[in-house]
Amino acid sequence: MKSDSLSVCLHSDLVPVARRRAREDAVQVIEAALAQANEAYGKKMVLPLALGSGSEWRGVFTTLPAAVEVDLFLRHRLFPLQITTGIGCGDLSANHDEGLSRMVGSCLERSRKGLERARRHRGGTIILSGNPLLDTGANTICQLLQTLFETWTEKQLEAYLAYRRYGTEAHAAEAVGITQSALHQRLAAARAKTYESASEQLLWFVENFPAVVSDPSCAEAS
Repeated sequence: MKSDSLSVCLHSDLVPVARRRAREDAVQVIEAALAQANEAYGKKMVLPLALGSGSEWRGVFTTLPAAVEVDLFLRHRLFPLQITTGIGCGDLSANHDEGLSRMVGSCLERSRKGLERARRHRGGTIILSGNPLLDTGANTICQLLQTLFETWTEKQLEAYLAYRRYGTEAHAAEAVGITQSALHQRLAAARAKTYESASEQLLWFVENFPAVVSDPSCAEAS
């Protein structure tokens, strides 16, 4: 989705953690993950991710694909904690020095509304861009990703991240310290290659929407 006039806000929170000590420990984990994301993706951010009240965090991004990419990054870094995310596109008050707590605009309103909808599903990501066609397609893929991801174990995530980093099952298995057969079984049980394909399709979709391919036969028919 390409528009120089739009801002993209990400607003996330943990799926509720019952015990107070668990919440306190989670905040430390979140702060470390946000620092990693800000360092890795800082060039794609207008305002860096920052922890607000409770366990919520927000940030402003240059593009919708950048926000989606960082959301996926944080889901992997924070696992086994589960998170809910709203991503909103729209206008945003121009004075970034005010900080998000003082800024207004449809970008923030939509990200908050998306977060509230994601909370009702107890996890996952809801994108509200202002374009129903874009949102329907993107959120359908997001639901698939969440359905797969919430069944994973830590060992399955470890196998998936190693496979992404090293590119082959053989190299990933060596890095994890297991046999290639064992790594393959973990990936298969997690349906990790389906998850990877869907992630790539989501990023392509939000980057290229609307993708219009001309069909000469249609022009001739008209």
